[in-house]
Amino acid sequence: MKDLNEKIKEKIKASGGLITFRDFMDLALYYPELGYYSKGIIRIGKTGDFVTSPHTHRLFGALISRQLMDFWEILDKPKEFFIIEMGAGVGFLAKDILDYTREYKKDFFNSIRYIIIEPFDSNIKIQKDNLIEHKKIIEWLKDVNELNDITGCIISNELLDAFPVHWIKKIDNKILEIYVGLSNDNFVPIEGQISNQELEEYSKLLIDYIPNNYNTEVNLDIKHWIQKISNFLSKGFVLTIDYGYTWKEYFHPNRNRGTLLSYKGQSVSENILDMPGEQDITAHVNFSDLYRWGKSFGFETLGYTSQWSFLASLDVEETLKEVIENFNPFSPELAAIKMLFLPQGMGDTHKVMIQSKGLDSNIELKGFKLRNIKDRLEIK
Repeated sequence: MKDLNEKIKEKIKASGGLITFRDFMDLALYYPELGYYSKGIIRIGKTGDFVTSPHTHRLFGALISRQLMDFWEILDKPKEFFIIEMGAGVGFLAKDILDYTREYKKDFFNSIRYIIIEPFDSNIKIQKDNLIEHKKIIEWLKDVNELNDITGCIISNELLDAFPVHWIKKIDNKILEIYVGLSNDNFVPIEGQISNQELEEYSKLLIDYIPNNYNTEVNLDIKHWIQKISNFLSKGFVLTIDYGYTWKEYFHPNRNRGTLLSYKGQSVSENILDMPGEQDITAHVNFSDLYRWGKSFGFETLGYTSQWSFLASLDVEETLKEVIENFNPFSPELAAIKMLFLPQGMGDTHKVMIQSKGLDSNIELKGFKLRNIKDRLEIK
């Protein structure tokens, strides 16, 4: 069987010598059975390539449960409250949410219908093994198009940063797209004309905003994602947690190298064309794009803030006592909890955004009691 390198090279040659970086990233991450996320190999955790909040401590899932219960109450406690998780990893967030609500929020737990959207069978097997205790209330679907007329919440935790992005650069007062070609049988970046109308329209917003010799990314898949959600969510919420910026921060003059990075073995690199399928490739999320595109598909943004502020607003002291009996402030467990809150960990790098559909736009949510900076999302 040919390896992924060879398959991508064949794709480049068949396309006249170039493919967009967006297509390269898509192949590197999601090519069936060979892509980074489609191999069925656990990449997350201390022995993996990176760490996410659910892998840090179960307190994260317990606090998210508090916000989910707030949603449920706002919706008048429906008998069926759907939680749709997209990008569930190995299933730790689902497990922690269901473990916590079963133990401490029984009425809410009894209303939950949990659905995981997962296109790859190898990943479904891992998730099912980790979630065997809750198999009666979890359903797996391969595509959101199988959903219809849902009331509840869509959760994405570090999903959007793994969407394939277009790589662009401003040169001589013109926006060009970066493609991937071959030189001496190696993958190399090559500048060319913008590949599609949608990206062309986006570039018009940037042409007078960013300086020359400025590299950055455009994640059009976020627009397509929120549009899909609008097709099946009748009433409820979208909870997005990821590392990212507002428009002004994303396209700051000093960020002229963009945000594209690769991760392998807990090390970070800018060598994003190396080892396709063997390293993660990510780009920070532009939350202003999610805000404005969500608005165009019927969503209201209720709040946006840093992860530390969001989690700290969710009855953290009470929840900590529930999750950890006889908590010892000098235990190694405290270091894991600090990772969720401190700026050196995920407290500031990760942001939380909540959008709603079919509800009053003036709803006040528990997670934004301390701080809500959604006004910064406007493109000015």
